[in-house]
Amino acid sequence: MLKKHPCPDCRHCLWCTDTRCSVCLRESKPCQRKLSQAEQIALYESINRAHQQQKTEGRMKQRALFLCTDNSCLSPMAAALVSFDFGDCLEAVSAGVTTQNLNPQAIAVMAELGIDLGSQASNGLSHYERELFDYVITLSAEAKKNCPLYFGGVRRHSMGFTDPSQTQGSAEEIMTDFRKTRDSLRLQLSEFFRQRMAHQ
Repeated sequence: MLKKHPCPDCRHCLWCTDTRCSVCLRESKPCQRKLSQAEQIALYESINRAHQQQKTEGRMKQRALFLCTDNSCLSPMAAALVSFDFGDCLEAVSAGVTTQNLNPQAIAVMAELGIDLGSQASNGLSHYERELFDYVITLSAEAKKNCPLYFGGVRRHSMGFTDPSQTQGSAEEIMTDFRKTRDSLRLQLSEFFRQRMAHQ
């Protein structure tokens, strides 16, 4: 039976001790095991299928950019939630019209879900100006005002959320507002992406 070739990694050939397979990489040193014509055809077909599957899987993972005013609260939370819930098919990143350090209350309420927000860096919109996205979503009025209608190769979507960092009150009241915003973000974004994926 024809053994499965390790392509597309090409770490070693399963028919010999070569560290790189000449059949796949077309190196001058031949494989130590002489393949029959039928085995060569089957091997090439297996390699082509593996390479095509890798390319297809790479294309299937879509990209989403979330924008808020200063990339300290709303957009980092949104990107982290989408990565947490849809990470197998979506790559989510965030940016702001300006940049500030991540809000400690935002980090705390995301940690309640087991999501590490503290490791994210704060980026401005210009950080992604040469990149392509499938979705660009503004989360605040300021971001909607300052983000071009078309950015990252797509027309932007706009959603309106109140920034919980502007909440006045006791520490517990502020944390309660952050939790409400977190849960509202998760609910609306989940509905948004599920509806679009259902039609793909």
